[in-house]
Amino acid sequence: MSENERGPYSAAAWGIGWVVFLASGFAASILLSNAWHDCDIGVNTSANLGDLVMASTSMAAASTFLWVLVRKVTGRRRLLYPLLLTTAAAAVLLWPLMAIWHAPDGYPVSFCPPDNVPQWWPAWLPV
Repeated sequence: MSENERGPYSAAAWGIGWVVFLASGFAASILLSNAWHDCDIGVNTSANLGDLVMASTSMAAASTFLWVLVRKVTGRRRLLYPLLLTTAAAAVLLWPLMAIWHAPDGYPVSFCPPDNVPQWWPAWLPV
């Protein structure tokens, strides 16, 4: 199948790609920032900035890669199905992000239980 038969990339696809990138990075930064704030992780907000930028950028890059992959698999002319699949996959990717970047066991905190998991995190989902 030639490039013309599959259809060109549309402006909407590029726009949705940017929205996926920005929204997933923002969601990751909000999740981690709230977890660190609730557990009193770090000296102040600027102490965690480098980790927060790295975590949110990696989440944004991974979800954008998923967007491109799902678009290639489902076809270039479809937008809703890849958007829904990418949104679901990005939500699933928040669990390993939280598991990797939340405060490690043994971090000296006094506001969270001994496992350093915020109280709002679901108990059925281990980190």
